Amino acid sequence: MALPTSGPISMSMVATEFSSSQTANISLFGLASELSTPVTTNIELAADFYGESAFSGTAFSYNSEGAETGNAACALEEIGDTAYHDGSGTYPVANDHVYTNSTGTTLVPAGTYKYDNGNLSGGFMVVVEDNSGNPGLVQSTGNCGK
Repeated sequence: MALPTSGPISMSMVATEFSSSQTANISLFGLASELSTPVTTNIELAADFYGESAFSGTAFSYNSEGAETGNAACALEEIGDTAYHDGSGTYPVANDHVYTNSTGTTLVPAGTYKYDNGNLSGGFMVVVEDNSGNPGLVQSTGNCGK
């Protein structure tokens, strides 16, 4: 879920974030090629890794205003904000996590949101906290309109 933006970063943290099987003699240069802006020249120690993430979410449009219910979310006009989900489909589904940023570090708060789900009227997603108390877990989705 992204490396810290400050403080110490261990090589094992970098290897874990980028799913490296290296456990000894970890190559900073090799891992640097995985960064969102790949480093292909001199690496400034761990500083190039601050805040980096291996997250590669799928973007979708939604209304970040949120609402209390699916009907209230569907009544919202705009779907002009961008969020990202960690699922394999085009749109989020139950048990996906949704984020407000492309690095997957900021979870969408709990609530009900209108989103573009490919249907003419759009859809709504109910976002809750997971078992650890973190928001961003899609509990369910539904269609707006008839």
